[in-house]
Amino acid sequence: MVRAKVTLPNGYCGAPVQTDCEYANPCLDCRFFITTTEFLGQHRRQREDTARMIDDAEAAGHSRVAEKNTRTLIKLDTIIEALESAQDGQIVAGGKVEELDAAG
Repeated sequence: MVRAKVTLPNGYCGAPVQTDCEYANPCLDCRFFITTTEFLGQHRRQREDTARMIDDAEAAGHSRVAEKNTRTLIKLDTIIEALESAQDGQIVAGGKVEELDAAG
């Protein structure tokens, strides 16, 4: 786990923190990323893991790790907030609530 630098939904990214990887949490950054309330628990768990990693990085003086994960935390907050406001028949696409039929 020493190599873990950024949380991912199914693991961690171990790329060096000096790199500005365009692939870190690619789905969270993608305007085509679609999610539903079915995945709200996963997003909340990833948010908890990310917040914990930020706290640990700040305590250890690793500001770059904290910075990279803070961007992920903000994206997760946006997605979670949108999912919490979504109704039946709605999805979250690109961080915004949309009607399921409109996403086609």
